[in-house]
Amino acid sequence: MKIIDLTLELYDGLVTNNDLSAIGIKDEPLEHKGKYSHPKGFRSKLISFSDHSGTHVDVPSHFSEKEESVENINLKKMFGDALILDVSMLKAAHEPVTKDLLEEAERRQGVYVEKDDIVLIRAWGKSWGEEGFFEAQALDDSVAQWFIEKQIHIVGVDLPNADLFQGSGSGIHQKLLNNDIYIVENLVNLEKLPKHSRFLFFGIPLKLKNATASPIRALSILDSQLI
Repeated sequence: MKIIDLTLELYDGLVTNNDLSAIGIKDEPLEHKGKYSHPKGFRSKLISFSDHSGTHVDVPSHFSEKEESVENINLKKMFGDALILDVSMLKAAHEPVTKDLLEEAERRQGVYVEKDDIVLIRAWGKSWGEEGFFEAQALDDSVAQWFIEKQIHIVGVDLPNADLFQGSGSGIHQKLLNNDIYIVENLVNLEKLPKHSRFLFFGIPLKLKNATASPIRALSILDSQLI
């Protein structure tokens, strides 16, 4: 068994969505010297972040407070059978991911999307945050409808936004979330995943009451025969 970490490292000042605040990780101003049998006391960090920071999962309450929030989501959907569809070499960054591109990736890779799958899409193909990253195009309407018909559990992307690009609106989000398809954004290391076989995906969110999303530790677990 091999584990590949698909999670973006978080640090003080990191911005993973231009519409949201930067992540804050500061030393907490504690005065506990001498406690716990240690002359310098203990250390602690004060952490602040948007629930949409880093590698995170979006849930239905993202667009309606009456819908399912993070602490109530179906955790069974957050781990299971997964595949990657790599379209990074089939399109330019300014072009959207389409159903036709994903079907072409299926044919080239010999793996096909099935009901209840977790589908990861490599659309960017470069390092996270490189020039043009926040302007890159993501999923178009044909992809959303295709995944709804396929009845998948999760779609994950190596971009900051599953909609066409940041600031483009939220049509893709709403279509997917309204059909109980969770969205994972800001994945990394997708180039390390096997293209021609399936693997397990694991990404459990924090239990944040009334949150519209949550950072996750996204992992892929590969069978030893795939290594």
